[in-house]
Amino acid sequence: MTERNEQAEVATRQASGSLSLSPLKDWTSDDVWSMLGCMADSSLGFSSPLEPATIARLSEIYRVGNGGVCGVVAGESGARAACGSRFGCSFCGVTGARDKSMEFMIQEPEHAHLKPLNDFRNYLLAIQWDLSRRELVGRTLSDAGYTRIQADTYRFLERMAMLKMLLSIDANERDRAERHSGELASGLIADNEHNRTLCDPQFEFVTPQQLVAIDFFLSMHHYAPHAFPAMAAWHDVNVLGRRYPVPHVEPRPKADIVLHGWYPVGQYDREAPTIGLRDFDAEQWNRYRHSGRAGWYARTSAGEQTVYFEEASQFEVDAQAACEFVTCRYDTAFMLKTQNQDAMDSARFWLNEGFVKLPVGMAQRYQDMAKRGQYFSRLAQRLNLTPDELDTHLIANSVSDADHAAMLEPVSPQFDLFAAAA
Repeated sequence: MTERNEQAEVATRQASGSLSLSPLKDWTSDDVWSMLGCMADSSLGFSSPLEPATIARLSEIYRVGNGGVCGVVAGESGARAACGSRFGCSFCGVTGARDKSMEFMIQEPEHAHLKPLNDFRNYLLAIQWDLSRRELVGRTLSDAGYTRIQADTYRFLERMAMLKMLLSIDANERDRAERHSGELASGLIADNEHNRTLCDPQFEFVTPQQLVAIDFFLSMHHYAPHAFPAMAAWHDVNVLGRRYPVPHVEPRPKADIVLHGWYPVGQYDREAPTIGLRDFDAEQWNRYRHSGRAGWYARTSAGEQTVYFEEASQFEVDAQAACEFVTCRYDTAFMLKTQNQDAMDSARFWLNEGFVKLPVGMAQRYQDMAKRGQYFSRLAQRLNLTPDELDTHLIANSVSDADHAAMLEPVSPQFDLFAAAA
């Protein structure tokens, strides 16, 4: 608010042209807690927008997040100050090596079910600088047709491991809620508002809608071994009953990210053919399966032919259709059948069946992502290399940064010595 020069009583024009007002600009934390205290006092004669029970719950959460100290405490001078609890994203790493508020909370029996969240958050921080968990293939092409070979996003196996951990955390929370509900019904625990609340799962990190989105992107990864990789992980946890606990990992110190070089790929066609999101089977069968469509296949803005897709204002997954597919259609028979299909088939499936809609005008970007993944997948097949062997191959056959930079320098025009003088 200070940086934007916002005021409590006068609207401020922002660089975007919008007007902003910050009524809380001159409030202290004590003022906020005092107002909440007034809102919780029903004897003051005015209605509160918040229920007193909600405010009491808020104060209780801040208390347990601050080692048992109430949200508002009186100092020796009589001044009142709010506690230092922090609440926000469960996996936030900005708080530093430890999330002290979460650590305080999980010491209380009624919040012990949140411990896996803190474990996963600490895991993310611990592996941040473990570059062996990163993949080397760059995500963009240079003008010379090369891609950077350097530690970048988390590698496929690491992403799958994280997904299985989160799916396990969700499944364990559902199991906990079911046990708690049974204990309440049996009279083993007190029948109060808090225990009734805990009869329901308190969080879900991977919804069916998010799972479909994750599967769409992982299906285009060059190390994905088969179609529907994220769905297979969901089946592993929720049908087969396997659980993947968050391991304890010692944090790695910050490391230099080494550029191994630049690998030639052309337009993802130098050593292996690619078609990306194009689906020949869908082109053959869509006229019969989806006869009401205006077209049986689609093209990107650059004119590349792809599987049929629909567009929306932003990347979108049909939540209802995703839930129906995950919970009803994707069974063991479906999982086993698709284990032998190419990974790209599921990315095409999500688009062709309308589960996933692409942002308007952005289809070429997703086609490039698909071609990139397919190119390195087929390159590994052609060279008969495992993922680790392919990484070694990419490093060994890359050109240096200096050599690559020289390729990007403009070439001086060649003069014709026999041309007529100007």
